[in-house]
Amino acid sequence: MNWSGRSDGDGKPRVVLFGLFGIGNIGNDGSLQAMLDMLRRERPQAELVCVCAGPDRVRKAFRVEARPMRISNRARGLLRTLDRIFLGIPGLVADAAHAFRTMRGADMMIVPGTGILDDLGEESYQMPLRLFMWCLAARLAGVHIAFASVGAGPIRNRLSRFLMLSAAKRAHYRSYRDGFSREYVSVHGIDTRNDPICPDVVFGLTVPEVPKREGSPFTLGLGVMDCRGWYGRGQEADAIYQTYISKVAFFSAWLVRNGFHIRILIGQESDRRAAVDMLRIMRAYTGRNAAECIQVGPCGSLHDLMREISRTDIVVATRYHSIVCALKMGRPSISIEYAPKNTEVMLGTGLGDYCETVEMFATDALIEKFQRLRRDYHYFQARIRTSVALFQEALAEQDARLLSILSERVARRRSHPPIGVSAESMGDPTH
Repeated sequence: MNWSGRSDGDGKPRVVLFGLFGIGNIGNDGSLQAMLDMLRRERPQAELVCVCAGPDRVRKAFRVEARPMRISNRARGLLRTLDRIFLGIPGLVADAAHAFRTMRGADMMIVPGTGILDDLGEESYQMPLRLFMWCLAARLAGVHIAFASVGAGPIRNRLSRFLMLSAAKRAHYRSYRDGFSREYVSVHGIDTRNDPICPDVVFGLTVPEVPKREGSPFTLGLGVMDCRGWYGRGQEADAIYQTYISKVAFFSAWLVRNGFHIRILIGQESDRRAAVDMLRIMRAYTGRNAAECIQVGPCGSLHDLMREISRTDIVVATRYHSIVCALKMGRPSISIEYAPKNTEVMLGTGLGDYCETVEMFATDALIEKFQRLRRDYHYFQARIRTSVALFQEALAEQDARLLSILSERVARRRSHPPIGVSAESMGDPTH
């Protein structure tokens, strides 16, 4: 798709969706799916392009035009040689030109959900730099930028913080999926007075058809994660992982010994390793083969994950979108979290007392919470469903706002075709 050469009077909305999609993180991909579904339903004539980390996978999975965030990593020949000689500067120039070419002729750039404004596992030259570059290219091209229900913080690296928050400042519309995110960017210098809090976009994802459960044993959905601390490097990261996996294995062994069944929930491809390690340790605790009590299902998407959750009664999970999907499916849950975002979404459904942290939780406390949640199961199930219904109403209001902005941008393009870069495109955004 090359819309920069098309007529500005055709009236078709032109939207760029930006994010860390196509890398095996089904939570991120679910955020993209939710926004694509909304745009295709409400603006079926819209021309959509996804700028992402895994364009080939996104193109195949979502049937949408997809482009890479950067092209310099695919450089060959002279450009590659020059990039090495001049410390990556030619590559940055090529990436910047690629971003501007993609943005020219677009009406709107939407960042749909995800923890786009944190640096979990990211170096400054990775996602922080890419986000800054693409937002700058959008402003230069006169494109309206919307951050919809994004997560923010922590951003522990100073350069990453500067790049990411500079990108967020360039947005014309911002909403945050929780209060922690809005407070984080506010403390770091962004005016959030007109920025709403709106639930994670995944709460707007359609629920797949699920099988009926008749006479099934009480089953816990266990979402393990390849969790190694914030940046995931060094001996400390390995120690965090081993301690976490051992505790989860002990908890699983207790469940099996007490007659409960377990369904392992996979939230990202890398989590399969964590599941294998946990099961190996658990079998050492039980002293027998517990395979008949444990199942590991397919999880290639959030719809797969929701189908797996439908086969459970209670969920204990670490990955954020595993918790979100459990709540969306009305399942009382316990969060063993690695970031404040888990606590925020749990508080929103009345489950604030059922949060533990990866590095600090104790297995006896986890067992006690499980027993308490099981006892009060129906109370929390009703409360969760009420909260999720309110979340979906808030997302519908945000969708209407985004669509209104998009219509305004299309009308403006038709009546005032862009000639070049305007002074307005580089000014402060107006909310």
